[in-house]
Amino acid sequence: MQPIFIPASPGALFALFFPPPETTFKRAIIHIPAFAEEMHKARRMVNLQARQFAQQGYAVLLPDLFGTGDSAGDFGAASWDIWLDNLTAVIDWLQARGTESIDFWGLRSGCLLALAYAAREPQIRRNWLLWQPVLNGESFVTRFLRLRVAAGVMANQNPPETTAGLKQQLLEGVSLEVAGYSLNPALIQPMLALQAGPLPVAAVAELAIFEVVSAPEQPGSAAAAQWLAELQAL
Repeated sequence: MQPIFIPASPGALFALFFPPPETTFKRAIIHIPAFAEEMHKARRMVNLQARQFAQQGYAVLLPDLFGTGDSAGDFGAASWDIWLDNLTAVIDWLQARGTESIDFWGLRSGCLLALAYAAREPQIRRNWLLWQPVLNGESFVTRFLRLRVAAGVMANQNPPETTAGLKQQLLEGVSLEVAGYSLNPALIQPMLALQAGPLPVAAVAELAIFEVVSAPEQPGSAAAAQWLAELQAL
C-alpha cells in the first residue's frame, strides 16, 4: 500500500494505491467512496477488498474526493462537478503509468457518481462493481437530512424543521449543516436530481451488484432488482 497525492483541481487528492505483485500492470480499479460518515465507517472493509484485488493482479486506487478525508479542501466547498473532475484526474494518473483498462468500484452514493461519470465517457467499456448502491439521489438526500430533523426534535426546536423545507433551502442555494457536514447546494442539488437509469451499452463490459441482507433467504432491494431488469430489457 502506498499513500500518494494526485494533482487535481481545485486541490490535490490523497489516495491509497495498492499495486499488484507484478512491477507493471495493465488493469486497474478505482474505488468511488460513500458519502460523509459512511465513507469512514467502510474504510477497513474497502482496504481489505483492495488488497484482495491487488493480489489478483489489479492496481487499486482508493482516492479521497475533494473536501473529504485527507484531500485538499473543505467538505462545504465540494461540488458534484468537482467530484466528477476528480475521477478524470485519477484516471489520468493511472493512464500515465501505462494502465490500459480501468474499472469502477462504487460504494453507496459513490455508485451514483460512477454512473454519472459513465455519461461523460459513454464509449469507454468498463466493468462496474456496485456495493450496496444508492440508485435514487433524492431518497438518499432525504434520509441524510433526517439526521438534522431528528437533532432538532431532540433539542425541542420550535418550529420543527422538515426534510421538505431543508431540501427547498438547498434548492434555493442555501448551505446547510447536517451531522457536522456543511452541505454545498452545488453538491446536493445534482444529487437530488439523480436516479439510476440506462447505462450506455458501449460502456458496460460486466456489471455486478452486491448487497448485504439480514438473512440468506432475504432478497436484495427492490430498487436494485427493478434497475437490473430495466438494463436487461435494453
